[in-house]
Amino acid sequence: MEIKANGINLHFEDHGAGEQTLIFLHYWGGTSRTWDNMIKALKSKVRSVAFDARGWGKSDRPESGYDIVSMANDVEAAIAALELKNYILVGHSMGGKVAQLLASRQLAGLTGLVLVAPSPAQGKSLPEDIREGMKRAYAVAESTAWTIDNVLAEISLSQAVREQVIEDSVGGASAAKQYWPAAAISEDVSADLGRIDVPVLVIGGEKDKVDSVELLETVVVPSLPGAQLTVIPGVGHLSPLEAPHHVASRIDAFLAGGMVSTPYPEDVATAFDSGLNSGNVDGVMALFHPQAVMRTTDSLVVEGGPGAIRSEIEKLVSMKPIIKNTVRRVLKSGDIALLLLDCEIRVASDDHSSVQHGTATQIVERSAAGNWRLRVSNPLGTG
Repeated sequence: MEIKANGINLHFEDHGAGEQTLIFLHYWGGTSRTWDNMIKALKSKVRSVAFDARGWGKSDRPESGYDIVSMANDVEAAIAALELKNYILVGHSMGGKVAQLLASRQLAGLTGLVLVAPSPAQGKSLPEDIREGMKRAYAVAESTAWTIDNVLAEISLSQAVREQVIEDSVGGASAAKQYWPAAAISEDVSADLGRIDVPVLVIGGEKDKVDSVELLETVVVPSLPGAQLTVIPGVGHLSPLEAPHHVASRIDAFLAGGMVSTPYPEDVATAFDSGLNSGNVDGVMALFHPQAVMRTTDSLVVEGGPGAIRSEIEKLVSMKPIIKNTVRRVLKSGDIALLLLDCEIRVASDDHSSVQHGTATQIVERSAAGNWRLRVSNPLGTG
């Protein structure tokens, strides 16, 4: 489908139906097709509208207008033309930078912002050799394949998806392929980020070489009021293509209110219990700091990143426990707090049930966005 917006024709794909619309903005080198498998994996009843940015896919290919402001104007005009009244912006990488600018404009009808491996709104300063290499990255199929294997993806893509990525990247307009590394990636559009007044979810890839978790933690998340960061284990920069179900599940949790605010240390314990008792693995994982350590009752120390902790959380959820952590005391110093907890765990099976009482500790750290996150957790206590 096509729509006239900001003086050009923008192609978009329209999927599903619902009161709320998700608007998908792709990365540099992608198209609306980037989101296909992720959209199919969504369980929420929503309408999904995925755009081809100017110069990519089936949209018009003008010689200019590839700066962030112009691309944001394209999307804002398209939203108005489609008469969308209740929508969430979902932007990946370059699309995430565009989405941040749009959200800072406080658009009518915007109810949320999801940023997938977003390029920072503040811009990135690149060495000249990297900038020149990026300009050649999508020149031909061979250079694109090398970029996928060595820069963009950590998990091998299926042959069909790999061929799609190569076709989309090589097929971009020359001006679009050149302007992002030459200028747009470095543009600073962060001046009004403090005006963003909707819930924000940032989704990072543990192995992302382009927009790393460290960059998200230190630059992106602190700039976005109330933003929450969740990290997908083992994936690179192309998480919508590498792990579409994992991205979809995090968006589903966000839409369902599963990404909760934790403005006080004791909120972490309450949110942990709620997520674990309801089987919401993504909601529980959103509470963990990316460098967290988890200890279990058998003295196993679980570390090594979000993937290892997620595996243990999934084991706990499979037991279908009912956990109640009562905060006995909070010892706080600056951005670090120790929670002393009285813990009760009930586990029932077809032929047996048990109740365990004990004590537990949680060490939490306040993020730059003001939310507290688990650094050390002992979810099953010690008694």
